[in-house]
Amino acid sequence: MASIIAVIGFRKSGKTTIIRELLHSLRDKVVIIKDIHDYGQEFDSRNKDTWIFSREGAYAVVGLAPDKTHILVNSPIELNEVIQLMLNVVKPRYVILEGFKNKIKDRGDVIKIITLRSIDELSELANGVKPPMLVYCGFCGCNINGCISSMDQLVNAVLRIINEH
Repeated sequence: MASIIAVIGFRKSGKTTIIRELLHSLRDKVVIIKDIHDYGQEFDSRNKDTWIFSREGAYAVVGLAPDKTHILVNSPIELNEVIQLMLNVVKPRYVILEGFKNKIKDRGDVIKIITLRSIDELSELANGVKPPMLVYCGFCGCNINGCISSMDQLVNAVLRIINEH
């Protein structure tokens, strides 16, 4: 069974950096599914997240946009259906989601990483999110009790949760 990890945060909060670090640290078959908010967004364009993930070792990269699903399907597909498709076809060891807070916040089978630009974002991003959940403050530097401030600590915490389940 694949472990599912979701990285949640606002734009420019470090989600891509965290995913890249996880991708390099997990060193196994990883599928990345990215929440794309804009209509008509290009997929796999140079220096876009999907392009970066693909070139840095992701086994498969999927982009879910409001108007299409970027696995060459010209209609939107629901997140759970895409996860199931990837589990059945690719059979990854890990699935990393970028975004999708409202779709996964109640799921106990998803490890959620909340990344902050400032401490003020914590209450909005963590509101209603059920465990397992980690809060990464390596970018905002708030260092409040319970936040993880280094990438190594974050990767180790994710691996610990995976091994516990």
